[in-house]
Amino acid sequence: MKKNILIKYFLIIFPIIIFGCQSEEIKAPVITTEFNTNLDNLIRDYKTYEVSNEVDYNLKRIDLDRTFDNPWAIEFINDNELIITEKNGNLTYVDLSTNSTKFIENNIPSLQVGQGGLLDVLLYKNFLYVSFSIKNENDNFTTAIGRGKLSEDYSKLLDFEILFEALPYYKETVHFGSRIIIHENYLYASIGERGKGNVAQELDSHAGTIIRINLDGSVPENPYKGQTELEEIYMIGVRNPQGMAIAKDGNLYISNHGAKGGDFIGKIESGGNYGWNNIGWGGKNYIGTSIGSGEKFSEEYNLPILSWVPSIAPSDLIFYEGKEFSDWENDILVTSLKYKLLIKLTLENGKISNEEIIFKNKIGRLRDIDINSAGEIFIITDEKDSNIWKLNSN
Repeated sequence: MKKNILIKYFLIIFPIIIFGCQSEEIKAPVITTEFNTNLDNLIRDYKTYEVSNEVDYNLKRIDLDRTFDNPWAIEFINDNELIITEKNGNLTYVDLSTNSTKFIENNIPSLQVGQGGLLDVLLYKNFLYVSFSIKNENDNFTTAIGRGKLSEDYSKLLDFEILFEALPYYKETVHFGSRIIIHENYLYASIGERGKGNVAQELDSHAGTIIRINLDGSVPENPYKGQTELEEIYMIGVRNPQGMAIAKDGNLYISNHGAKGGDFIGKIESGGNYGWNNIGWGGKNYIGTSIGSGEKFSEEYNLPILSWVPSIAPSDLIFYEGKEFSDWENDILVTSLKYKLLIKLTLENGKISNEEIIFKNKIGRLRDIDINSAGEIFIITDEKDSNIWKLNSN
């Protein structure tokens, strides 16, 4: 009798043990050579891209009454008026109908240091939002976001307030990010990992994350609520994302700087993790050593839609809409600092189906890009004595 009971007990318990263990193995995150080999097609080399024929477009410098010193962002008010930020703190109004400019008086507490300064700008309803680097009393630095209201004549930014400060502050002066975008009444911002590497995997730092806040700076129901005091965190595991854009389907995408290779384009996902610095998206450290595990990608982390090796230093991206280049509708335009490129990508069913270089080595280090209502493309370059450039079809 006891023997029969033991046999029955064994027959019941043994499958539970075996299949229970198998279930845990399936769920456990692993990194495999086969997984990475299957994803080698995500790695791209810009040197293999075809370059567009110059007769297809007209690239023209807009001659204003002044030039810009390392401008960082361009934002349209309307088709004839726009705003430019410079890392040195200048906020400038531009009138394209008269090719004239004027400084916008402001009290934004930005500090130009290393890669930081006055960075992105975004006009939404009655407010002008900006991202910038600031210093605290201990001479450490961080990325901040604030907003103010433009005077009717665009000569002043009034009632400026800081909405968000990335915590903690760090002594390093690199990888501040930072693009900002407003989507469905939330403000999203990219925060670089400040050269601190593994903080991008920790929830006690905003560094290396995408954050989401309400337009007044308060915090909505974000995915890490209850897991950290930094409840603005929306996604983690990025290195230095300096581009952000909204696709026609409402998805948000970033461009992210890798190290020596591994620059990528990828989708923003609530609670997601791109894996920095446990993986490097095909890149290596600048001294040639492996990043993290040495694998390109991991089943544990979000996958980009492509990763460039070697790096191109992608500064911003935008989804094209307009009649000027009607064949480009919904394509992604990416600006490159390092190789001075404008790249066009075709995204179909979540995958890149075509890549080409529109132009290269013509105007300097491409920093930001915007499009007016007609589909004409405007670009600024991260250079001394920089200009605005306009791209039209021929």
